[in-house]
Formats: sequence, C-alpha cells, structure tokens
Amino acid sequence: MTNLTISKINESFLEIEGETDIISEIYSRYAEYKSGYQFSNAYKNRAWDGKTHFFNPRTGYLPYGFLQDLLAFCKRNSYVYELQGVDENKLTRTLDESKYQESIQYFMRNSGKTLRDYQDEAIRIGLSNKRGILLSCTGSGKSLMIYNIVRSLRKEGYKHVLIVVPTIPLIYQMRDDLVDYGYDNADDEITIQGDGNKEDESKPVLISTWESLQHKDIDYFEKFDAVLVDETHGARAMKLFGILQYCVNARVKLGTTGTLPTDKLDQMKIQANLGNVIYELKSHSLIKLGVLSPITIANVFVRYPPEFIMQNKSREYKEEVRIVESFEPRYNVLEYIISHRDISHNIMILVNHVQHLKDTVRYLKDKFPDRKVESISGAVKGKVRNDIRKNLNDEDGTILVATYQTCSTGVNIPKLHDVILFANSKSKITVLQTIGRGLRKHATKNKVILWDIIDDLSYETRTHRTVDNYCIKHWRERQAYYEGEQFKTVEQKYKLYK
Repeated sequence: MTNLTISKINESFLEIEGETDIISEIYSRYAEYKSGYQFSNAYKNRAWDGKTHFFNPRTGYLPYGFLQDLLAFCKRNSYVYELQGVDENKLTRTLDESKYQESIQYFMRNSGKTLRDYQDEAIRIGLSNKRGILLSCTGSGKSLMIYNIVRSLRKEGYKHVLIVVPTIPLIYQMRDDLVDYGYDNADDEITIQGDGNKEDESKPVLISTWESLQHKDIDYFEKFDAVLVDETHGARAMKLFGILQYCVNARVKLGTTGTLPTDKLDQMKIQANLGNVIYELKSHSLIKLGVLSPITIANVFVRYPPEFIMQNKSREYKEEVRIVESFEPRYNVLEYIISHRDISHNIMILVNHVQHLKDTVRYLKDKFPDRKVESISGAVKGKVRNDIRKNLNDEDGTILVATYQTCSTGVNIPKLHDVILFANSKSKITVLQTIGRGLRKHATKNKVILWDIIDDLSYETRTHRTVDNYCIKHWRERQAYYEGEQFKTVEQKYKLYK
C-alpha cells in the first residue's frame, strides 16, 4: 500500500499527496523558526507559529531541492512512496570516464593549468549529481570548477546557462577567470549583466548578479536549463530564492561557496533550491597540502581608558559601535600594526560603515604619506573596484580600506599579506570569507596574518564579576570559528592610555 505519492511538477517543485498524518509530519519537518519570531504580534496573538514553512499542504507543493532529504525521511520511517516523473535510479549519473577526461583535457589545453585532485573530484560530483552544493573553501579554485562544469554542460547541449555572482565586481572577475582558463570563443559565448552592461540574449552563458535579475518577468527565467550560484550562501536572500524557483526548466542547479550560514532557516532556504551539500573541503586541508598560505590569527585586545569605560558601560550595541569607531586614539592601533610590518606588504583593512572608512583613509594618508591608500565602498563603480583588485597584485605597500560588504566575499587578491578587521562582526560567513581574502598563495609571502581588533570595554562589578561588552562577546564567537577551522591564534594587548 502506498502511503505517499511524490510527483515532479518541474525543476523547482514537487507535489505531494498522501495520508494525513504523514502530510502533517512533512509540514512540520520542512519548517524552521524565523529570527525574532517571538517579538511578532502575530506570534504573540497565536495567529502564527513563528516558522517559515516550505511545504504548502493546501497545494501539496514542496521545493524540489528537498527531494533527496524527503526520500531519506520516507525510508527511515518505512513509508511506502510512489515517485512520478523522476527515476530514483537516475538522480545521479555515472560519467563516461574516457569522454570526461578527453573533455577536461580539451577545456584546459590553453590555460597553462592542471586540475588538482580535489578540483577534479568536485567537478565530477557536480556533473554527476546535477543538483547540490559544492562547499569548498576560499582559494580552492571554485571559478576553475565552475569553468569546467559550464564547458561540460555546453558540450552536452545545454543552451542557456546562468551564473549568479553576489556583487558587480565579481561579474568582471568571473568573466576574466573564464577567459583566462581558455574559454573558446568567449566573446561569442559569454555575456554579462549589471553595472551598465546589458545582456546579449544571443549568447548562451550569462553572468549576472541577482540584483540585476530581480526585476525580470517570471517568464524570462524559463529559458535557463542550468544555473550555477557562486557564493551560494547568498541564496538565503529572498530575491535570489525566488529567482532560483523561477528557473523551472533548469535541470542543473549547483552552488559553490566556502561557507554556509549557521542559521537553520537560512540553510533550509539554500537547500530548498539547490539541494544537499554534495562535496566539502576546508581551508586547513589545503594549508596542509601547501595550496593555501599558512595563517595566524592575531587577536589584539584594545583596552580603553578606565574613565571612558565607566562613562560608556552598558550601552546598546549600536551605541557601543559608534563610540569606539569615533574614538580618535583607536587609530593608534593601526599605526602600531602597520609600522611593525614590512613596508612592502599589501594590507587590507575592513570596516562596516562608510564614514568610518572615510575617516580611516584620511588618517592613513596623513600618517603614512609615502604609501598608496585605496578605498572601496558601495559608491565605487564595479569596474573601478575590479581594476583596484587587479592592480594590487602588481603593487607593493598598498593599503586598501574597504567595507565588509564589498570585499569580504569572493574578491581574489593573492598578493595580500595582512588583513585587519577594524570593525566588529560576528557573522560566520563574513568572518570566514574575510579570512579567505588572504589565504591565496603568492611568491612574495610565506604566510598571512589576520589582525582581529577587539575593543575591550569590559569592567568588574563590586562583587568582582566581569561584565563583557558586545565587542568582546562577538569576538568569542569569532574565536570559535577560528578554532573550528583549526587556525593558529595568538593574543596581544594594546592600551589606548598610559
């Protein structure tokens, strides 16, 4: 007796029919609490359970990305199911080894590169599964993986391939990478969209940001038979989530990223469209292999004057951030770090706010008049950002000040010797992606140092209990990420008073 019927509607949705109790279980399984749900009036009034539900029991629709998980759920519970429109034995395919090797050799013939074993494995897994997430650390060569997957799909007859990148500079970087790897007839095959560039619909491979796609009609996305999402952690954003669902004819939906979010709901949003993690490679593995630069995390605890701490204790988070970023003596820690590093080192300093960026640039130009200081924020055009990135690889002693938003993810700058976190963050994605900026190898460096500036405004109560400020609390979360990645850490203390 069949307990459940699972039908494929298209490449984005399944339709599920079955026994009421099982349908109820599925409704509960594919749901997760939304951040801040407990503060919602709808939740307080019991009009909403506080969760985002991916399964609609009224229509029976469930995102296709959950298929593998749903089948595993049924098997664990001994539920008998009928699968319609999908051959379970063909959810993965076996590649023809000789054809695969012949194709890869052809695609790589003009690149001057050879695939590393782990890259070859990731490409094979992506092509075999056609759906899923390649979780591969920054610096592992994800664009080279994407290149070979796209070339393979085009050779198989896929007519319209969409590559989604998170930012405008990465449109140019991705196109440049594909060309560098030896893409035949790239001018005839590849079109880019965004930053004033309009799609040439006669070309089969489109590189675009999701922001450039968000206002397209739903029908527009039906032409794509393959979608690859670079920096997949962005797929939790609702606009990109919707775009992926609109690609109802995309038989291939793959994502690449070095980091996935820790929030369960965000993870489910990504899984809903792209499926499970099908490959995983962490930074410490490639550091051991000598593919990435060794890294040391230097935790610099910046201690503030006692009177300043007493005046500002127990402030709200935003206020705490504002007062430390505007505290002029705090810049002394930058002078301390930069003055003790080799003058030829390229340094990237990351901040959160534009005004903080402007103040930092002004300080650095005044304090280090002989060094070139560049800055990147959202106001800088994508092509200019890309030029700064490329130029940095031919320069010595340049200091780049950038916002996390523009430069923590995907930006490829191998000739980067030091990274300074000059603003607070507790986002795992932001922190680990930022670390990735410095991990790429270069002939001028044998390691990279990430300087984590920790604003210490902790104080002791009369009962000798230590009260930590927000920046200290958030550092503890970052330290857990460092330990999870097996990075070496050291600690230093720096006083802003005598």
